[in-house]
Amino acid sequence: MAGMMILGGDFGGTFTKLGLVEDGRVAASSVIPSPSKDGLLPWLPTLKENAKALCKTAGIELEAIGGMVWALPLIIDPGLRRATCSFGKFEDAKREDFCEQVEQIFGLPLRLENDARAAVIGEWQAGAGRGMRDLGMVTLGTGIGTSVISAGRPLRGRSGMAGNLGGLSVTHLGAPAKNLLPPGRTEFYAASWTLLRRASAMADFTKSSLTGESRLDYPAVFRHADNGDSIACQLRDEALEAWGSVVLNLIQAHDLERVILGGGIVVAANGIVSVVQDFVSRHAVQAGGKVDIVAGELGDRAAIIGCEWIWNNEKKQGA
Repeated sequence: MAGMMILGGDFGGTFTKLGLVEDGRVAASSVIPSPSKDGLLPWLPTLKENAKALCKTAGIELEAIGGMVWALPLIIDPGLRRATCSFGKFEDAKREDFCEQVEQIFGLPLRLENDARAAVIGEWQAGAGRGMRDLGMVTLGTGIGTSVISAGRPLRGRSGMAGNLGGLSVTHLGAPAKNLLPPGRTEFYAASWTLLRRASAMADFTKSSLTGESRLDYPAVFRHADNGDSIACQLRDEALEAWGSVVLNLIQAHDLERVILGGGIVVAANGIVSVVQDFVSRHAVQAGGKVDIVAGELGDRAAIIGCEWIWNNEKKQGA
């Protein structure tokens, strides 16, 4: 029912964000560590207690919530009830009875969604994509997520994979080091989860100021590059070219009018949007006019806000 508060979940590999959403507004939210490698089912009682505490903050009982939408870094079947493909995280979401088990514990109906798709829906409804009919989003974080609004509807495809270019080949960057990822995989050059192995394989990495970082990620790379570290500059430039290529391919494949860049890397590192805009301006066929590259407006609330639209507009699909 439109206008009823729902519980949205944005399940990342490191943290999970829970939010109570009504009429495009996040009434209350919390962030908790994710058990991504251990699976979701053993964690459900703890997750329910966190949800109940969040409801108490908002002055509502959990049982009064209209429903739940959980956004996961997985390929989600268009019926929104099961994951069809996982990437080493939340493997048990692929079980046929996953939603039923969650519903039994929470006492609330559940739908699933891909996290990048939930984020673009949020920006489309309440952020940097308002009013757009052909919109793309690329989230840059631990991994890479891409998603598309096409002709005014979320693009899903027959399996739920449409619009997901996270594993796209970027062959102009050459083959990666042996045993890391298949040749040309975008995420090798562009995602934080591969960064340490990538950097460690580079000549003279031990001389880089990056070795002083307790946690190597792209915000750190950008900081050290700004200070002139040559290894950091190389890693930054390779990543910017890979990100630009992902955006370019998203535009060429779906004839988009705007692409939103989101995720923690975009927030923490200056200049990414302008560099990607320049890359697109130089390389994209823009038959319908200039394609704008912009930063997201909703930050880490995008997927949570998108969950409400999914519940109100697609909750009966595949049921």
